[in-house]
Amino acid sequence: KRGKILGIEKYALMRTEEMLETADIALLVLDASVPFMDLDEKIAGFVDKNRMACLIVLNKWDLAPKEDYEKIIAEVRDRFKFLSYAPIVTISAQSKQRVHKIFDMLLKINENYSQRISTGKLNEVIRSALRRHTLPSVNGMNIRLYFATQYDIRPPRIALIMNKPQGLHFSYRRYLTNRLREEFNFEGTPILFKAKSRGGDKKPRPHKTRALW
Repeated sequence: KRGKILGIEKYALMRTEEMLETADIALLVLDASVPFMDLDEKIAGFVDKNRMACLIVLNKWDLAPKEDYEKIIAEVRDRFKFLSYAPIVTISAQSKQRVHKIFDMLLKINENYSQRISTGKLNEVIRSALRRHTLPSVNGMNIRLYFATQYDIRPPRIALIMNKPQGLHFSYRRYLTNRLREEFNFEGTPILFKAKSRGGDKKPRPHKTRALW
């Protein structure tokens, strides 16, 4: 019987992964009345892998003890920390409590997922971020960021043109991500960075060599 259940879960996981590969926005529905399952975490991993916009839905909220509300939310944020950008909505599908919020939030998330920031405004924010915390050097070499541009949407993808793209540390990516989220409404969507060199121009013209900071 246990083997049969595992077989069903495996099939369900495969089907879920197939559907997520063709979707843009995921609803991660969790049962708030029982402990979260490994299956929930695996599905969340597929959402992260496919760089999808996401809304976390905590169903059966009416069955969860009120004294556990904060604990449940904290557990979601801890266990699914790689989906930290995803907002959480608490509902009861049976009583229809707050179900209408799902549709409103999906519309907003879809808007954020498709958002395009002008190059001028983007560089203004990046420049401000660099002033607050400069790029750390690598092996004694200064890392310079010349400009940034958003080159795609769904999800938002941003190119960072640098003298040493490999010198962009993951912690600084996280810092820039947080700064952009402070300035623009990217709730519900991941933000992807691609560090690039200036395209093989060994002697660029002076106006192109000036770093943002």
